[in-house]
Amino acid sequence: MKALITLEPYARSIKPYDLLARINCGQIVEWGRGKCIIDLSNCSPNILTVIRDLDYVAHVSMVDQIISRDLNTLFTVAKEVLLSLINNRDGAFKVVVRRMDKKYSMTSIELAKKLGEYLAQYARVDLEDPDYIVYVEVREDSFVVAHSTRDLFRKRREAIPSDWMNRVVSIVEGPREVYEAMDLIQLSHALGIEVRLITNPLLIDRALKA
Repeated sequence: MKALITLEPYARSIKPYDLLARINCGQIVEWGRGKCIIDLSNCSPNILTVIRDLDYVAHVSMVDQIISRDLNTLFTVAKEVLLSLINNRDGAFKVVVRRMDKKYSMTSIELAKKLGEYLAQYARVDLEDPDYIVYVEVREDSFVVAHSTRDLFRKRREAIPSDWMNRVVSIVEGPREVYEAMDLIQLSHALGIEVRLITNPLLIDRALKA
């Protein structure tokens, strides 16, 4: 089994063997900016849960196939993956596409919509809270087709305290117009961030009154 692991944006400094040392098994197949593919063949059955519980891991998917960049082949393989997940059980899915090759003719959203409409013949779609995710990565010469479950793919933010906004103070120097000060005050209020404006006090008074 090979797992495609996406890291949180702040964890780009993590090295491949830092991750292997945390899970104490596996082999690096591929490592790129913010993601990697690891062969977990020699790992324990609960290894996916172990990886999912690492603070800096955003998503975990299981790689099914790496295929040529042909839409018909993609549709066939994605159908096989989805049917193996559903397997006569009730469950909903969504398609997630990441376009690594920005020159590809369709955007991530366009390809996800097209593939999702095709797969909707075989299972129920739920874009908000799906049981299963069919994951496609568009590369220069291939499609990576993978799958995941709600718990493995759902983004966790346990590494970021829920009250972190309470400790943020924003200092802005130089707003010169009333509308600029108004926008900053409204934004800070919406986010719950303290803002300190370094400018003419009369301008701040006018912004507050407005």
